[in-house]
Amino acid sequence: MLMNKDDSILLIIDVQENLAPAQESPREVINGCASLLNVAEKLNIPYLIAEQDRKVFGPTMIDLRNVLGENARYFEKDTLSCYKNDAIREAITSSGKKQLIIAGLETHLCVLQTALDFAENGFQVYVVGDSCSSRNGTQSIMGVQRLLHNGVDVVTREMVLFEWMNKSGSPLFNELWERRP
Repeated sequence: MLMNKDDSILLIIDVQENLAPAQESPREVINGCASLLNVAEKLNIPYLIAEQDRKVFGPTMIDLRNVLGENARYFEKDTLSCYKNDAIREAITSSGKKQLIIAGLETHLCVLQTALDFAENGFQVYVVGDSCSSRNGTQSIMGVQRLLHNGVDVVTREMVLFEWMNKSGSPLFNELWERRP
C-alpha cells in the first residue's frame, strides 16, 4: 500500500542532543528527520515529536527544533514504546489518520517497539529506514529484520516524500527532485 498524505501522521522518536551523537549515523538521521518534518509542514501532514526522559537525553536536536518552530508538539515519555504513553497514543489515534510514518532513534528499541505496538493495534506502519539508527549497525539491522518479519514496511525517506507528493510539477516536487543525491 502506498503512503497517502491525507491519511498519514509522522512520528519522530528521540532525536535528542544526548542520544543522537552516539548513533552509528547521526547526521543521516538528523537530516532525514528534518527533511520529513519540513515536507510534512508544507503538505499539512500532522506530526509529533517524542522525547525520552528529557532530563537525561536532552531536548530534540537543534536542527529539528529550527525546522519545527514554535508550533511543534513535543511529548516526553518514559516508556520505550510511544504506544504505551497515553498522551502520544491519544494524539495519534485521535488524529483519525491510519498511516503512521516513524523515524528516529533507536531502530531496535523505541522505533521497533512503537512500530510493532501500533501495527498490532490496526495502524499501517512505515518505518523510514534511512532516517533511523542505533548505536551499532548490528542492532539496527536486527531491528529492521524484526520489523519486516512482523509485517511492518521499512521504507526510505524518498519513498515517503514522493508518495506524499503523488505527482510532479509543483514547486515542492521540483525542490525535492533537485536535492536528490
